[in-house]
Amino acid sequence: MVGEKIEIGPALSSDLIRLAVAYNDALDRCTLTNGSNIDDVMEFFADDAMRVTVGQEPAVGKPAIRESFLRRSARLQQVVELRGIELWGDFVVCRIERKDTTHTDSGLEHHLRILLVKEGKIKRLIVVVDPEEDSRLKPTVPD
Repeated sequence: MVGEKIEIGPALSSDLIRLAVAYNDALDRCTLTNGSNIDDVMEFFADDAMRVTVGQEPAVGKPAIRESFLRRSARLQQVVELRGIELWGDFVVCRIERKDTTHTDSGLEHHLRILLVKEGKIKRLIVVVDPEEDSRLKPTVPD
């Protein structure tokens, strides 16, 4: 109707950005403490969530995601710096720089972390890694 005011609620963007930053911090703590706060990390995920790192088998469901994080935190420690966060509907695209203890050369890996967030929980986590950059920083295995 003409002249009728529309109600404007709080911006969802702030919640999505806070979720991405809090998830990043919890995941760093998880890898730095060999998984001691894994329950905190898992609170970010929906029960039927999926974690996909491009080029690897996906982890489907919270138990599989939990196990993949625990396996990973047992072999490495990492620190991830968020370099940018962009929102596109329910997608949160994070540009990240990652340094971890499996690197033999100094340097950072540049990844994309894409979160699909539904009802305040991560429904899909997709990590895009540059395989050339990754292999350059990791130890080479002799033939």
